[in-house]
Amino acid sequence: MTKIIMDSTSDLPTDIIDRYDIDILPLRVYINDKEYLDKVTITVDQVYDLMKNEVCPKTSLPNPKAIYDLFKKYASKGQDFIYYSFSSKLSSTYQTSCLIIQELRKEYPNVKMEVIDTKGGSFASGLIVLQGAKLVEAGANFEDVVKISRENVENIEHVFTIDDLSWLLKGGRINKSEALIGNVLKIKPVLDVQEGKMVVIKKIRGRKRALKTVVDIVQQRIKDFPNQIIGITHADDIKAALEVKDMIVENLGHSNVLVEKIGSVLGSHLGIGGVGVFFFNKPSNLYINEFQSI
Repeated sequence: MTKIIMDSTSDLPTDIIDRYDIDILPLRVYINDKEYLDKVTITVDQVYDLMKNEVCPKTSLPNPKAIYDLFKKYASKGQDFIYYSFSSKLSSTYQTSCLIIQELRKEYPNVKMEVIDTKGGSFASGLIVLQGAKLVEAGANFEDVVKISRENVENIEHVFTIDDLSWLLKGGRINKSEALIGNVLKIKPVLDVQEGKMVVIKKIRGRKRALKTVVDIVQQRIKDFPNQIIGITHADDIKAALEVKDMIVENLGHSNVLVEKIGSVLGSHLGIGGVGVFFFNKPSNLYINEFQSI
């Protein structure tokens, strides 16, 4: 059976990760120049607690040796695997993984190995991974899982808002005057991801209006594929996440919604209070909503 691997920027509830035996490749988090492995030697909650105390974490791709060791673990057993990577436009994780697989293919030519650039992160990558895992369980072959996963990459939507512009300033994504004016005027940017990059699509005054705008955009973009699993993530603001969930259930009549905390790597850049909604704008050739065989 094909092994599914994702990195720690992908957000899925623990019970789903366990249910499908998904392996996780941790990115690195640096706190005061000390290295930690995301979700292994430091928890998401610990990172958020540090951020609340004005600590600004730095992040990096997984150690290349860790990538090599994990991939070789499966290749050496003759087990095919697919690794779903954080966006190649936001990290060099994808490129490094591709180079490592090129080398491993020379040593293990009969093992099928593939890297999927999810062109995103958080629950967007998580939903793509989840479909891959469901396909494997349902009996899809390696090539079909890869093909459908790439379709899902093209169909995934990320719509999110940020509560505090200071973190975008610290990450160099906006300038000081934009952050100052935005915070004074209570401007909450609404963003999506285009070609793997985060893009501000609206600037809304007030938190409640920003959350409503997110839901309105979701309602517009999901209309051609309403019956699916929706993911909501939050940066240590479960109240806002549940508010968004309630609006989605009320406006879309949709109850298949999963809520999870944004991982520490993306949370370090987006800041406390970010909330995002992730879904597909249209189905792939095969979408598994519930458990079924093919």
